[in-house]
Amino acid sequence: MKVSLSGEIAYDMEKVRVKVLKNTPEIRAGGEAIGPLFKDQEVEVERWIARILKEEGYVEILDDRSIDLTTLSKIAWRENRSSQLTPLEPSFYAKARAYLKSLSEKAKEKPEVLGEKKIAESRLIDIINCRVQKIVSLALAGAQPPRDVLNNLTPEEKMLLDELSSIISRWKQEVRGEDIG
Repeated sequence: MKVSLSGEIAYDMEKVRVKVLKNTPEIRAGGEAIGPLFKDQEVEVERWIARILKEEGYVEILDDRSIDLTTLSKIAWRENRSSQLTPLEPSFYAKARAYLKSLSEKAKEKPEVLGEKKIAESRLIDIINCRVQKIVSLALAGAQPPRDVLNNLTPEEKMLLDELSSIISRWKQEVRGEDIG
């Protein structure tokens, strides 16, 4: 089973604020024209564009709206105390991956960051385990979950629910001796 990248796509398409570090001529990216940009100007661009511009030294990302340890801890606490799936933004897992990746990069320079990374990984695993239990329960129910429940799932979780529901349904048919076709 290949995990859906729609959460990753949503993450990359989010707008972020950047500060221009040096004058930049007009740039064409993904069919869009960006610029010209002037030093110290602040603009909003899609995350994937901001990443490229940052790598090239043109901008600094200001408003990243990323995930941090506090955010992961709050989500884990809330998820563990609720019998229902709590709302997560569609790009949650992509943001969590980016956060863990950034901690890995920082740990190369500052080994003390490894402690934060281990705690963050633990919080993320807690969130995943808790949510997967709830998703399995939904799949076992066999009925289409209400829209408000579906709205609380990330794209990756919706795909997991669909796959689990399909597997469970086929398995039940086989056990009952029904023809699967």
